[in-house]
Amino acid sequence: MEKSDFWWLSSSERGRYYYTEFGHHKPISDDEDPSSVNWDTNTYSINELEHWRDKFQNINVYRSLKIASDSLGGEEIIGPFLVDIDNNDENLEDALVVTRKTFYLLRDEFRVDNNNLRIFFTGHKGFNIEIRPQDLDIHGSANDQIIKSAHVLHQITEILRRGKSWQFINCVSDVGTVIDQIYGNRFCYKLKHTYIRLHSSRNIWISSDGKTKTRMKIELTVNELNKLPVIEIVSRAEKPVT
Repeated sequence: MEKSDFWWLSSSERGRYYYTEFGHHKPISDDEDPSSVNWDTNTYSINELEHWRDKFQNINVYRSLKIASDSLGGEEIIGPFLVDIDNNDENLEDALVVTRKTFYLLRDEFRVDNNNLRIFFTGHKGFNIEIRPQDLDIHGSANDQIIKSAHVLHQITEILRRGKSWQFINCVSDVGTVIDQIYGNRFCYKLKHTYIRLHSSRNIWISSDGKTKTRMKIELTVNELNKLPVIEIVSRAEKPVT
C-alpha cells in the first residue's frame, strides 16, 4: 500500500485533483480550541506536502480534507473517510479499546478490507482510522461525500453506543471516549473540522501542568493495534526524531 497522506486517492482521482490547503498552528494548551487560534495556511499542489513540513519543522502541520482540481478551488473531493477517536481526559487505554472495536466493526459489518484502511495514534488524545472512501461506497461531489460520510459515521457511532444513553450523542464509552462527528449531521451537513494532522508529524502542545509535550503521530499495523499496550504505543510516539 502507498504510504503517503494521499494513499486513498484512486488512479483516476490522482489525475484530476492536485491542490489542497495546508495548515499549521503554534503549540496550544489543552483547554484551547484549535479552531480559535491563529493558523498559517496556504494552498499548494499535493506534491508540495514536504515543503510545508519543512517550513514548520514538521510541527503541528495539517492538510485539508478537501482536494481540488485547481488552485482556485474548482471541483472538490473529500478524503479519506476519517474516524476520529478521542478521550478528552487522555484516557488512552479506553480510546485504544474503542479503536479496536471500531476496527472490527469496519471489518466485519462494513466489509472494509485491511488494505483499504490505515490506523494512527495521533500523539495526544486518541486515534484515527482512515478508510478509502470507495470502500464505503462514498462517491460523488464533495457535498454528496460529506452527506454520505455523515450517515456512515452516524451508523458506526450508534453501533458502538449499543443503545446506551450517555450524555453526549457522540460518546461511545462509560469514561467519555467519543467519535468526533466531523461531517455534521442531518441538521447541518458540513465539515466540522477541515484539517487532518499530517502523517508522521510532531504533535506539540502545552499540558495542564504548563509543560510542553511532544509526540509523533505514528501508524500502527493491525497486529500492533491488537497486541500493543498503550504504554508501548506512547513510548514509540515519544522517541526522539532521528
